[in-house]
Amino acid sequence: MKRMILAVSVMLVASGALFAQEPADLAQSSAVQETQEVENELLEFPVEALTKSMNNSLAKKGLVLGGINDDGSIYMIGSATTARPSNMSGFINSRNVAFNIAELTAKMNILRLAGEQISSGRGFTLLEDIIEGEDPDAKQKATMLQKAAKIADKSLDKALEALGVSDDEIAKMNQSKKKAVYEQNFNQTIRSLVAGMLEGCAIVRTAEGESGNNDYQVAVCIKYSPEFQTFARAMKNGDIDAIPVKSGKSSRQQILNMSEQELLYKLGTWVSYDEQGNMVIYGFGQQEVRETGTRQSAAVSRASEQARLQAVNNIKNFIAEDLVAQESQENVEKLEEYADGSNAYFSRQKWEQAVQAKETTVNIATEQVRSFRTTHPVSKTQVAGYVVAYTYQNAKNAAALKERLNSDSKKNTSTAGAEKKEAQKTTRGTIVVSGDDEDL
Repeated sequence: MKRMILAVSVMLVASGALFAQEPADLAQSSAVQETQEVENELLEFPVEALTKSMNNSLAKKGLVLGGINDDGSIYMIGSATTARPSNMSGFINSRNVAFNIAELTAKMNILRLAGEQISSGRGFTLLEDIIEGEDPDAKQKATMLQKAAKIADKSLDKALEALGVSDDEIAKMNQSKKKAVYEQNFNQTIRSLVAGMLEGCAIVRTAEGESGNNDYQVAVCIKYSPEFQTFARAMKNGDIDAIPVKSGKSSRQQILNMSEQELLYKLGTWVSYDEQGNMVIYGFGQQEVRETGTRQSAAVSRASEQARLQAVNNIKNFIAEDLVAQESQENVEKLEEYADGSNAYFSRQKWEQAVQAKETTVNIATEQVRSFRTTHPVSKTQVAGYVVAYTYQNAKNAAALKERLNSDSKKNTSTAGAEKKEAQKTTRGTIVVSGDDEDL
């Protein structure tokens, strides 16, 4: 008896000591730590890092992200994930696609600030049908066809059984739809439509990185401003004297001094100024270099030319894009309960987003600033890059050359017999945020 009392006393003392611990001490115990480690780690994605970076930078200037500022400027973020993992060939091309999707998404969000056309509808139905007993008026004599069907069903069942189909499967085939005693159906449809012409949208900052499990995200922040719009219209109309002027900046030298790795994270367009204070737009393009057994130099040349074309196209997209964006969401939920106590549940959520930029043609003259070749640090893929620029001086030179060529062609057309020629699984990596506060 004494031993039992002693054992109970020891247990009470031990439990009392446990409850006497401070909450902070309990939080550090191994048992609590184990439960905390079970929770999934909340990883930061590039779009979140970019949002945080932009909010901090814009707050210093009294500007906001995702809204219309007092000076008319708009900063908007879009993001997309590559379809191709970073550890497989074709990743750089997929990265280019993700950038384009992210940029179009950001432009769509800017158009929404001017208003969007919303169409929606929703509704539900409820049914309760509880029956007890059998309605005598509902009885009817089976027809010859119904009797024949019963015989056919039994014969088919035997044939299926002979083929090895289980009795449970045969029973499911013969089971008719059960009558529901209670039904609840809900449906909702939402559609959004935005459309408009955007002139003067440039990239001010980007972020990209590998989150593991084939999840490489590209996020971009674009800027629209009345000043950018004036520049874009001047380029479109060939009115080079209308190009905005500000304090001078050696932006070209800045690009020439960048390392290849820094240029790797420059995507889309960048608006800056030259030494005379004239606004300049730089276009960046990149293309994956295919590994070949022979003629590798030819593969590099092809990739470089493709990168140049992308760079020029990015400048064209800055000038103007006529966008139509549609978004739809459908939500359906069904619940049915049957007389035997069983029930069936169905749910469907469908979301669709589509952004289409109409094909447009713009005549612009660009000049090469720099071409480079480097290796992507995550995919270890060789990349060819190209940088072009639209400058005030180059626009003047191009206009003069065009006039001279047109003048020469008129002289040549007067010559008889002139010959005509035809035209010809991954692991998580580092998120890289690219962009300077002074460019905002």
